[in-house]
Amino acid sequence: MKGTSIRWPRSIHSQIEAVFHSIRAFGESKSVNPKGIRSLGSWSVYRYETHRFSEYLVTRECTDILDTPLVSRLMGDYLANVFVRFQRKGFSRQTFETKLAALSKFEHALNTYIKKHCILVKELDTREVRQNISKIARDKKNGLPKSSREYFNRAYPDPRSLIDHIVNPLHKLQAMLQHEGGLRAEGIGAPSNGLNNPLTADHLGGIVSDPITGGEVGLLKDVVEKGGKKTDHMISVGTYSLLEAHIDRHGKLESSYKEYIISLAQAAKATGQYDPGRGTHALKHNFAQRRYLECVRHGMTHEQALQQTSLELAHFRYYETYTYTRG
Repeated sequence: MKGTSIRWPRSIHSQIEAVFHSIRAFGESKSVNPKGIRSLGSWSVYRYETHRFSEYLVTRECTDILDTPLVSRLMGDYLANVFVRFQRKGFSRQTFETKLAALSKFEHALNTYIKKHCILVKELDTREVRQNISKIARDKKNGLPKSSREYFNRAYPDPRSLIDHIVNPLHKLQAMLQHEGGLRAEGIGAPSNGLNNPLTADHLGGIVSDPITGGEVGLLKDVVEKGGKKTDHMISVGTYSLLEAHIDRHGKLESSYKEYIISLAQAAKATGQYDPGRGTHALKHNFAQRRYLECVRHGMTHEQALQQTSLELAHFRYYETYTYTRG
């Protein structure tokens, strides 16, 4: 790499992670870092959308995002293809604009990285490309509808804030399990069909190593979910300890589905995240999007990351995960 001695990742996914970390600004004020990403929700969405763009780059034989002229040209092609797909399926302009915002932030991240490391390449400039396609999308006659009935990203924008605002400690624990482990409501002892399906000591599998990250996680084993499937899920060690203590004290983890969904709705309204299309299942969407990115960050391809995430969602076929990770 010209002009620098830094080690540049070979994987395009790793390159994206590297440049986005250059604008991570959690906890910083807007006055200190006006263009940095301060929100965890935005951080996840922007990276996810950029990784999807990177898959398109790879199909066009672009494997280095520092080839900015090629990236700029391919971004125009990519957005044109996305627009046609959205138009054909009646998808919303709001969701399309989210993609544009993500790619704008990617441009800023890449250029920040280039400047920081004094890399002798031309900065990425896609403003005109993005402005032109945005104008087309906003055309009243041939553009995209402002919104659509299909809720593209059912995930909560800020799931941690949502969980923090759940008043009932039992429901808070159940939400943590869904968010961290990708469990359905059935799997956390709150089945919507009214049947009993609690989590008990038999489901506690101890502390194990995450096969993707290598870090320690708590294992929930043989959890019975939709269709009677028995699946395993991994959660943080801290949440595992809370679950273990709860089961030790009460013998099981279970609650009324109706009461649980009310607690979630109240917390969603309190944090400005309420939408009728969300609910308990939205936390599985949060899990899927986070886990997909985690898999990619640890060297998996797009398909491998989808397959692994599918297994942890108890889907087993990776294409089923598109409903959770697309947007």
